[in-house]
Amino acid sequence: MATIRSFEPDDLPAVRALMGADPPGWDLDERLLLGTLVDHPWTDSELPSLVAIEEDGRLVGFIGSQPRVMHLGGRRLRGVCCSHLVADVKAGSSAVGALLLRRLLSAGQDLTFTDSANETVLRMWLTFGGDLDHSRACDWMLVLRPARWLRSGLRAAATGKSGRHATPVAAVPFQAAGRKLAKRAFPPHDSAVAGTDATAAEIADLLPALARRARLAVAYDTETLGHDLGLASALLGSVVSRLVRRHGEPIGWYAYVPRPDGLCRVLHLDAIRGEEEAVLGELVDAARSRGGSVLCGRMEPNLQEPLRGRFAVLGFARRPLIHARDPEVRAALAASSLLTQLSGEWWVA
Repeated sequence: MATIRSFEPDDLPAVRALMGADPPGWDLDERLLLGTLVDHPWTDSELPSLVAIEEDGRLVGFIGSQPRVMHLGGRRLRGVCCSHLVADVKAGSSAVGALLLRRLLSAGQDLTFTDSANETVLRMWLTFGGDLDHSRACDWMLVLRPARWLRSGLRAAATGKSGRHATPVAAVPFQAAGRKLAKRAFPPHDSAVAGTDATAAEIADLLPALARRARLAVAYDTETLGHDLGLASALLGSVVSRLVRRHGEPIGWYAYVPRPDGLCRVLHLDAIRGEEEAVLGELVDAARSRGGSVLCGRMEPNLQEPLRGRFAVLGFARRPLIHARDPEVRAALAASSLLTQLSGEWWVA
């Protein structure tokens, strides 16, 4: 039977080889594994990634642990983003994946979450007391330039390249009718609200003032925010991060990845209570002014009302999972939390 132990950096070549043998999607850049599992500022020896080793020394299983410092009101919590669960089914140990997950879930953190579960992983999480995170199971889409979006979709379909990058949500949005026919989907710009590009340090300095809205959130500081935004920029392309102010006072911030084809994927959006629509509106204006034709992202509790007002389309896109024993944590996750893709598996489209 395989032995489970903590992951060591020397295991990285064997882990990559194991991932490369899995279905498409696991051929990961080594910088991603190093940046998220080894060199991240929040790496915690008490919450390590895990490997399964056979008696002959072969590595037959792996699960990634990305520790997160979080807060719930005045409480400091430890969270773990679980990623890269993979097992060599040819090794004869069909339970390796389940054993790795059970060990990780019992490591002592207050909250464990993942963004990219398949049906098999979902069943394992449910067996060990986890739940599907229904509030984050959908992606949303807003069309910024209808004509360009339609041309891009038709071109992708004609060349056989249609998929989540071309059509992040498989639906025809109301905004595709354009501003003349769908005026309610394009609220007027609020002249009192303005956004500016900002560094991780500038954003981190203002996070305490912006944290009034979310009871449960990741406790970013300059080092960790800079690390995550920098790594995402290196692997996905330049990440745009902006602070949004009303009459000069900060009301929120966001980060998104613009693609050359006009698709803009939102990784994070935070706003103080009551200003969610204003921050989303500034994001829409900024993305469109930079050539974006489509804005998309994962649904979050704080975005439901502003997206409803803009007639965003939704589609089932993922199976996010959560595991927490504290009822207060579980309740906060569904209503007043800020657990965006930037805090999780941001590389998963």
